[in-house]
Amino acid sequence: MRVVYVTDTRVIGGAERYLATLAQQVATRGHDVRLLAPQRELVAWLAREAPSASVERAFTDGYHDVSTPLRRGAALLALGAGMARTLRALAPDVVHVNNGGFPGSDLCRAALLAARLVGARRRVMTVHSNPLSREALSDARIQAAADWMTWACAQAVISPSEAVAEGLRIRRRMPPALGRTIYYGVAPAAYEPGNAARLRERLAPHGELLVGMVSARPVAEKGYGVFIDALARAGDGVRGVLVGPQPGDLASRTRTAGLGDRLACEGPRESVGDYYAAFDVLAVPSTAGECMPLVILEAASVGTPSFGSSLAGIPEAIADGLDGRLFPPGDAGELARLLLAAAADRGQLEAMGRAARERWLASFQPETMVRSTLSLYVRAGPADAGAGTLAVPTHAVRKRTIASAPTGSAQDGEQVAAQRAVLEPIGDAEPAIAPLEQRHRAGDQPPGREQRPVAEADDRRIEAAEVAEMD
Repeated sequence: MRVVYVTDTRVIGGAERYLATLAQQVATRGHDVRLLAPQRELVAWLAREAPSASVERAFTDGYHDVSTPLRRGAALLALGAGMARTLRALAPDVVHVNNGGFPGSDLCRAALLAARLVGARRRVMTVHSNPLSREALSDARIQAAADWMTWACAQAVISPSEAVAEGLRIRRRMPPALGRTIYYGVAPAAYEPGNAARLRERLAPHGELLVGMVSARPVAEKGYGVFIDALARAGDGVRGVLVGPQPGDLASRTRTAGLGDRLACEGPRESVGDYYAAFDVLAVPSTAGECMPLVILEAASVGTPSFGSSLAGIPEAIADGLDGRLFPPGDAGELARLLLAAAADRGQLEAMGRAARERWLASFQPETMVRSTLSLYVRAGPADAGAGTLAVPTHAVRKRTIASAPTGSAQDGEQVAAQRAVLEPIGDAEPAIAPLEQRHRAGDQPPGREQRPVAEADDRRIEAAEVAEMD
């Protein structure tokens, strides 16, 4: 099976790490994988991270720098024509577009149209972060038309959390039939126990509770202010560590809070596994802009629980009181209270760490993500349109903070029906993903335990059958 991935971004982050992992895993399973991107730096990075795939710079991204709508539109039309020629020459079985947000990259959305025009058999898009409302951008009518085109060209839209899928349905009128939630899969964070022990000795010399925060982007919505305020309120028995680039106002904030040496700023690190293993708790105090933070899953892989804000997809990665704790976004006082409780009951904290690792083993490994995605390549389309999502923990529905949006009108319902009508059916196979209404009935397993790891032999047998069906 030939799979062509298309992406477009000038900033490498979690969405690109997902793409590299997926492309590498699919390629190592014997499929012909091509990665197309316009940025030289991104192409070079993908070539390093996905060495089994073929990576090439196929387009240009100059349209990003065009300010006037007419010129930008003309640039995108030219890009679309070039993408159509490239895709026609590659003759892919699957075109999978990796879009950081929504609307996200115009090039990514144009790639779906080009894929449909050249007759690509499978057309999939992943959207990684919560969508912006139509009203927040240009003319809402233009946004609605562009959305209609996107939904008409895509046969499945993957979200790494149900929160993102819900946002697409509410804010961008994505037909529910298109949505699939496939959780991220991350490899275990690599660490050396001796290094982790030495870090603990240096950062918490008197056995204090060691709380870490890891972020690749030093932006306010990551919650640096919440983290600093919570440390200040928690007192001397709790110490903090920041790993990653530092925001410009960090030093002044730290002085104002009177933290002194209770906050260590370690800066960017090539590998953070030793830090995850050294932390007692990973703090994820984001106030906006989150989806499914990879740091939560990476920390869980080494048995470190996370305390995160009940925002977007975070509650889908943390079962409150079981493998971590949740608190209202922006509530430094509640985070401080949870940290003090954790410092007072290390036994419960260790139990949370064990549960977090068990959950990672069950639900967030690369093999699970890749198998679900390969299955979707075969089964995407209205034939299993009611399939909904992979199982989402019930606690996520109760705890998540979601921005409200008006419900659709009868006219919207007619538009959704029209969009469904233009989608192309693919096969008549049974759904590979559990129907939404079947999630968490009485007697189900505990939250986060629904996705049983599949043995490699079973995985390859199912995969071979699906590819044969596709051919």
